[in-house]
Amino acid sequence: SPATGCIYKNNSKPCDDQDVCTTSDQCWQGLCQGGATLPCDDGDLCTDDSCHPVMGCSFMPNTAPCDDGDACTQGDVCKAGWCASGKPASCDDQNSCTDDSCDKEQGCLHLPNNKACDDGNECTLGDVCADGACQAGAGSLNCQDNNFCTDDSCDPLSGCVFADNSLACD
Repeated sequence: SPATGCIYKNNSKPCDDQDVCTTSDQCWQGLCQGGATLPCDDGDLCTDDSCHPVMGCSFMPNTAPCDDGDACTQGDVCKAGWCASGKPASCDDQNSCTDDSCDKEQGCLHLPNNKACDDGNECTLGDVCADGACQAGAGSLNCQDNNFCTDDSCDPLSGCVFADNSLACD
């Protein structure tokens, strides 16, 4: 301006704010303003994503919990930027009438078997698993001692019982 000298008017032109973490920088009120933040997401749960104003995007490995996609492992954690499998899952259901296994997609499986077992009753014989539970066998404990001076019976907890009696005998 001939009367006052140089006049500087603000504009809204593209500029560079010297921060690589911003995009679409633009002049505003006489200063270069950073635009949208640079998307620094590598889509990997096992890295911490960040942006350094000079270096740009950074993806540092972490030790976060993760899922390796195998239902037969537990406690998976990130290691060196990838998901490392944890310990094998414990599939033991403490039931002798099931066969325990693990399927990578379904996880623990407990399939009924027909193995011999003990139903906890001392008076039954031939107990066998059926439908995942121990069933009393068809046989029963023979508690006959052929002594007429005793009453013979079977106690489910202790087995044969031979109690003295007071019957007349010869």
